[in-house]
Amino acid sequence: MFCEFGTDRARTINALLRKNDAKASSSCARAAMNRRRLVPRRPLVLCVDDEWNGLEGRKMLLEEARCRVLVATSGVDALQLFASHSVDLVLLDYHMPGMNGDVVAAHMKAGQPDVPIAMLSADEGLPESALKWVDAFVSKSESPANLVQIVEHLLDLRFLFMPLDGLTGGRRKRAA
Repeated sequence: MFCEFGTDRARTINALLRKNDAKASSSCARAAMNRRRLVPRRPLVLCVDDEWNGLEGRKMLLEEARCRVLVATSGVDALQLFASHSVDLVLLDYHMPGMNGDVVAAHMKAGQPDVPIAMLSADEGLPESALKWVDAFVSKSESPANLVQIVEHLLDLRFLFMPLDGLTGGRRKRAA
């Protein structure tokens, strides 16, 4: 499975992916899944890609995995949806006209750093600077099953680090 994680928090999930059969990671993963089950709604995933075929395929795949899915075909549309919905995860294409995925990710992380962002690209060698604001890099050549597994792990990670009072389904209030 080709998946690279960028942040320290995301490296934790990378370790979980590499040790799927280890007993320690399975207990941590079970704890995260149990916390995710406390969420009174299905996770909301924002998928962003300027290629409609790939976008529609990922939407169908994630809906089968019991996620609600929003789609955007541009960075501007993605930022509007991100600001107006309580998104749990973003799957973001890197190469898009007008605004590449790294710029979109920087804007999203500035507003809500706790929402995981996975950068998708057919290019295996994106520059390090393009991955600065994302939690994971996933090759578009990944199998659908592996993509679902990565999404589930990122959601588990999000809910593992979320305070229990944040599991009500709404956005947490930030102190002014």
